[in-house]
Amino acid sequence: MTSTARRDRAARRRVVVVGAGVVGASAAARIAERGSDVVLLSAEPAGSTAASRASFAWVNDHGKEPEAYRRLNADGRRRHVERSAAHSIPWFVRTGAEIDGVTYPDDGYVDVAAFLAAQLDDLRRAGGTVRDSTPVASLEQVRVLVGPVDAIVVAAGTGTAAMVAPVAPTVPRLSSSTGDDGFLARIEVGEHPIDRIRSLEGLQVRPDGDGRIAAQSLRIEADLRRAGITASVRTVWPALRDEIEGALGWHLPTGACVRVDHAVRPHAADGSPLLGIVAEDVYVALTHSGVTLAALLGELIARDLDGDADPRLAPFRP
Repeated sequence: MTSTARRDRAARRRVVVVGAGVVGASAAARIAERGSDVVLLSAEPAGSTAASRASFAWVNDHGKEPEAYRRLNADGRRRHVERSAAHSIPWFVRTGAEIDGVTYPDDGYVDVAAFLAAQLDDLRRAGGTVRDSTPVASLEQVRVLVGPVDAIVVAAGTGTAAMVAPVAPTVPRLSSSTGDDGFLARIEVGEHPIDRIRSLEGLQVRPDGDGRIAAQSLRIEADLRRAGITASVRTVWPALRDEIEGALGWHLPTGACVRVDHAVRPHAADGSPLLGIVAEDVYVALTHSGVTLAALLGELIARDLDGDADPRLAPFRP
């Protein structure tokens, strides 16, 4: 199909994307750029979601299995580099990463707020509409709210499984869309700046602007889950402070932690991405590593809706 024919076909189609996180916003922008009339529904104020605020946002392909998933993440990193460099709102920060002393120069992190701003800007420029602070719990509610639509893309994170269950009851991988709780702490470090991502036995730290780092501890996350405690500055900072000081040899003031964001991480029941049509005109985009994959998946989802399936998605179909 030629690009003109594709746009003529898409121009007759109305698409709703449910979920304005990194994957949903990217998909909405790319679908609109291919000619569809797109409405993006966001339960939260546009440009920020709980999951995005709590993401460490490290763009990488380390230790990701199977190989098809690792390659998808590597391709996702490349698309971030390319698209960010070409955009008026750059979002990818190439810092390199150091994992237990081994350096990976191509890694970096996404400024998630900038990425979302860029996608929403692209969507609006392509004629799309954003309806923020508009939570929806069912596909029927989407149709009542928006009116007749030709396709619904559900990128609703942890709410995905419940939303599509009535139309896809026999898809085992959609029995759950809820992963583990996680947190991201933002810490004023003053005289202890770092210039790269560092991963040390489950402790991860990275730059986060002038004089600040972002930090995540897989050990502390696991401890909080076992105790049934929600992450906050009060519940996280004492142990995280000890962990950072022990790993990096720093001394941090008691009040250095300025913020802790918490969210439940979304993924399908088997932990792998789930991307594709689950019922007539209902497309699901559910994945872990959403930040790494978002720039690429937006393009591939938009192509999927036009019947131009990319073979890289074949292992991750419903």
